[in-house]
Amino acid sequence: VRRCQNQTNEKAMATEPEGDLIQVSEESLESIKRVFDKFDMNKNGVIEIHEVKTMMKSVHLYPSNQKIREIIQRVDTKGDGVVDFEEFVAMRRRDEQCELNVLAQFKKFDVSEIHRGFITEDSIRKVLSQEGVDPRAVDEYVSEFMALDTNNDGKVTFLDLYESMMSRVPDEWLEWIFTNVQRGVADETILSILRDNGFQDRLARRLLQRTKAEGRQIVERTYVDHAYNSVYIVRS
Repeated sequence: VRRCQNQTNEKAMATEPEGDLIQVSEESLESIKRVFDKFDMNKNGVIEIHEVKTMMKSVHLYPSNQKIREIIQRVDTKGDGVVDFEEFVAMRRRDEQCELNVLAQFKKFDVSEIHRGFITEDSIRKVLSQEGVDPRAVDEYVSEFMALDTNNDGKVTFLDLYESMMSRVPDEWLEWIFTNVQRGVADETILSILRDNGFQDRLARRLLQRTKAEGRQIVERTYVDHAYNSVYIVRS
């Protein structure tokens, strides 16, 4: 069996959103409203395209207007082209992740006056303390969140959070799965190696099933690549 070489733990790891500590499932309506208000800059009660665009620019992302419309459509269940508070709450509380929710989660904790555009331990503690979260839970959350700091500089970037909250599978792993399927390697052997390298079981099985049914999986580069040049999402 050819084992894909780990250049770094983070770059070789694939994740699938599971609703873990990175997003607090019991987030109060008051807390959600504070995040919503960051987006609703003109205070008309809805989040519009130009407001999402402005928030994207604050993390150095420049998707097209069409892409922003698509991002909004994933949350806009009423089909009116904007995101109201009810839709925003539903987005924050559902298990399936989306790009707008990643942005919302990042901006929630991007409150440092010194390190604008980054999430730090101090900024996490500040936000959660304001929300009245138990200190022990805050410590656990900080530990989980700061583990995303891939270069260990004490700052979590948007890319760090994006990779955690969205499914991310580097192309070398898709090639590795395909090669070993072609060679007739046993499913459990492939799955065991994937799990040993950080893949969650559900994602590992889904990738293996798709590869066996459809052949070599293709990665889709997103607008985030233009800023960070390293994000990949399995095309559904």
